[in-house]
Amino acid sequence: MADSTVIVEVVLWAVYVLLAVAVGIAAWSAVHGVRTHEQTKDPLASRRSSMIGYATAALVAVILLITFALASTQPIVSNGKPFADTFWLRTTDMFIFTSILLICVCSAIVAIAKFRR
Repeated sequence: MADSTVIVEVVLWAVYVLLAVAVGIAAWSAVHGVRTHEQTKDPLASRRSSMIGYATAALVAVILLITFALASTQPIVSNGKPFADTFWLRTTDMFIFTSILLICVCSAIVAIAKFRR
């Protein structure tokens, strides 16, 4: 039994490290993309595109904060055991609701762009 808990701990730490690396690379990629995208010939177009990039990042951050604040803290039963850690309950709800909201917004934007032409 002790060997399986060691394996679980190693896997969990590996997941934590991979998550940290993925978040770091995503943040670096976003900053790098906004900075290099500004190097176009038309300064007005580059200003607009960088503003759109910053506004999108800020909007996603605001949506994450709002969905975290509005998330449920109701305990749940998972695998037959009660789970009542409010931080993780809120975090899980935050990611679920943010994903659903962003998918709906993106679908609406695609539909509007498709029928606008």
